[in-house]
Amino acid sequence: MSPLTAEKVADYLPLAGRMPHISGRIINVTHQIPYNISRSSNSVSTVVSDDPAKSTPPVQKIEKEEDEEDDGVTAAPVSKVTRHHRRGRTLRAKFRAAEWMIVQNRGHGALNAGLQSLNDEYQTLHIGWTGPIKDESNKVVLPAEDLSEEDKTKLSGLLMETGHIIPIFLDSKSRGHYEGYCKEVLWPLFHYLVWTNDSNGTAEKQYWEDYVAVNHQFAQVIAAQYRPGDIIFINDYHLLLVPEMLREMIPDAPIGLFLHATFPSSEIFRCLSTRKELLSGLLGANLTYSYARHFIGACTRVLGCESTQTGVNVNGHIVSVGTFPIGIDANRVDQFRHEPTVAPKMKAIRAMYADKKIIIGRDKLDSTKGVLQKLHAFEKFLHDYPEWRKQVVLVQVTTPTYGDNSKLENKVSEAVSHINSLYGSLEFTPVHHYYQDIDRDEYYALLSVADVGLITSLRDGMNTTSLEYIICQQESHGPLILSEFTGTAGSLSAAMIVNPFDYAGVAKALNEALLMNPEDKLTRHNQLFQYVKEHSAAYWAKSFVKQLVESTQNFSLQSQSTPPLDSQRFIDSYKKSKKRLMFFDYDGTLAPIVSVPTDAKPTAEMLQYLQDLCNDPHNEVWVVSGRDQACLEEWLGSIKNLGLSAEHGCFVKASGSSQWTNILENVDMSWKKDVVEIFDYYTERTEGSFVEHKKSSITWHYRMADEEYGLFQAKECQNHLENSVVAKMPVEILVGKKNLEVRPMMVNKGEIVKRILSQTPDADFIVCAGDDKTDEDMFRTLSATYFARYQDKLNSGNTETTWNDTKSSLYTITVGPAKKKSMANWQVETPANVVGLIAKMAEADKQA
Repeated sequence: MSPLTAEKVADYLPLAGRMPHISGRIINVTHQIPYNISRSSNSVSTVVSDDPAKSTPPVQKIEKEEDEEDDGVTAAPVSKVTRHHRRGRTLRAKFRAAEWMIVQNRGHGALNAGLQSLNDEYQTLHIGWTGPIKDESNKVVLPAEDLSEEDKTKLSGLLMETGHIIPIFLDSKSRGHYEGYCKEVLWPLFHYLVWTNDSNGTAEKQYWEDYVAVNHQFAQVIAAQYRPGDIIFINDYHLLLVPEMLREMIPDAPIGLFLHATFPSSEIFRCLSTRKELLSGLLGANLTYSYARHFIGACTRVLGCESTQTGVNVNGHIVSVGTFPIGIDANRVDQFRHEPTVAPKMKAIRAMYADKKIIIGRDKLDSTKGVLQKLHAFEKFLHDYPEWRKQVVLVQVTTPTYGDNSKLENKVSEAVSHINSLYGSLEFTPVHHYYQDIDRDEYYALLSVADVGLITSLRDGMNTTSLEYIICQQESHGPLILSEFTGTAGSLSAAMIVNPFDYAGVAKALNEALLMNPEDKLTRHNQLFQYVKEHSAAYWAKSFVKQLVESTQNFSLQSQSTPPLDSQRFIDSYKKSKKRLMFFDYDGTLAPIVSVPTDAKPTAEMLQYLQDLCNDPHNEVWVVSGRDQACLEEWLGSIKNLGLSAEHGCFVKASGSSQWTNILENVDMSWKKDVVEIFDYYTERTEGSFVEHKKSSITWHYRMADEEYGLFQAKECQNHLENSVVAKMPVEILVGKKNLEVRPMMVNKGEIVKRILSQTPDADFIVCAGDDKTDEDMFRTLSATYFARYQDKLNSGNTETTWNDTKSSLYTITVGPAKKKSMANWQVETPANVVGLIAKMAEADKQA
């Protein structure tokens, strides 16, 4: 029997294992294209590549570099290799046309591999910044402003021919965008490094302006390239504002954003002065990925958004939030580790550390990678387990990175010297630290000869080094010790997960890893290897695209700007219909919102209009309200043939009946105690707020509190409820007009409308009016019902029917300002307009 793989399981999920059909292209957007560009005096057109499987663009000539190094350099381990030696063979694709050289860059291998995998099934387009363009003659960066239009046209043509790439030429603002706002503001904050340097904010303000300008330039280029049917796939924190900008330019475009960095808790994120703008930019997408719980918490506390089971509700627009761990191109890594130049270096490293256990660490030099903590933990290991002294070496390769890290570099050097002086000798050095870049063959040689892989990141988006280590250990099965603060820790359960701040714990894990028997090593390795092979970079990219397609399939049923009601068309439809079904909310729809809820009594005029409607045997009229039974009975009980639904559909009394039906008879209401405690806590601390108790729900009102402070407390209360109650009990939070309501899940106005609709299938005219988020459930249910009818007609071969024709007899009406976003298909401004419509319908009945 074949093993059950992730792909096979996917076949049983909603959007099955096969990739969905996309009528257009996938537009991949990254901050920088996967090539480096330079200008030289050489005008010969060539292409050089190490991957024969890749198709080569039409060029004048194809060459292969054959320069070989001497055997000494080829076999030398990392400690002996000069940093700028010539490679034994070409490792990257190169394209040259006229004076321009385009060389495949080495960074972001997992990202680029994932995006390239989409070429197998879809037509793709890649949009990104060119990166710094250098002049090979003097190694000076050429400003984009100095490039002629002819140069830009020539480069654009070459990149389109090379890899369907649209380059963006950024001017001097690119420095403030990338080196300024991205690296000085966003990156530290996302990695929990709150700024400590004093500043008057002038530089940060300029950085922000450059960040906005660059994001706007990206949005303009994407919008210019977009065609109906395309899907837009944006990557990383450099472009967080692009989704919202695109949503304004092309409202119906499917937009996904994947954040490759960590996302901090809301307490940290709120330190940003531009926090609202960034979150709003992110929420322009249909689908986003970040550290989901933290991201949703920030949306709740900073913007006051309503969270759902699938993501975030922004003014009726559902933004799906998903978890998509990125992988690597495992087959390509396996190919690279079998390069001819890797084996001699493996042999040399083993000879250098003969009879020693080798612990490998490879990190960038920045404070989030935990290099210093790794060294302290290794020192603790040598102290606590003296039997391993002179038996184990730590080979730590630390790669220089962006910014001034001289202080950290000095601390790392001091820690290495301290350990070597304490536990080393003339013939033995326990820590071999190399602060340098290393070539790919040296990197894979190190990962392959290791007895233990040690990764102690303090905060890391994913950490693909751990995945590459697993691929390189197919023969040795060396254990992997992995920080719990890496993104991969949640997926690699067979790794030895540690807290990098717990030096004793890391030391213990090192001892256990070195003593582990071959059977345990093999079992752990097989589990890790299977995961890495199945969850590749291609699997990540395709999973994200699948989910993006699914999240946009019903985009037409999401909230849109609502046009004003055409009253004449409404009355004409009413007169022509034979069976009418009507649903009206009460507060904010039949009566205006007031500060004291008990003051919203119905007028005699409105009661008479409702009675006139109910007198027509062709009409079935319901008031579906959040009010309790007693209130509805007192105010509306005198109207004959009127159906009533209290507490958002929890209690129902049909027309002509004197009995209320309790929908909640078998529903667990034990959650009320916890909610009351939380609401009471915020009531004590928010002057002017109060709690309203109903049989099915509890509402916290802050209508009479200070406006700003009340809103702040509501966001805090909502976040408190979501973490303490919603996460563990079957309830949901409704964010209303200056109130928060907690009610049982799946008991709402939409459910009661669905029940009534099933009992009146022959209705050919349906009216539903409401003003707030609780009424959106009714609009959504009715729209979905009509959309299902439309799909049935299409599936039966009736291609002449349009969506607008199908919903022509459905009048869902939201009460609020012009262009209000709602699931409704019409809008009126005030409750008086709704009462006026009822009067017109009653008058039409009298004239009939």
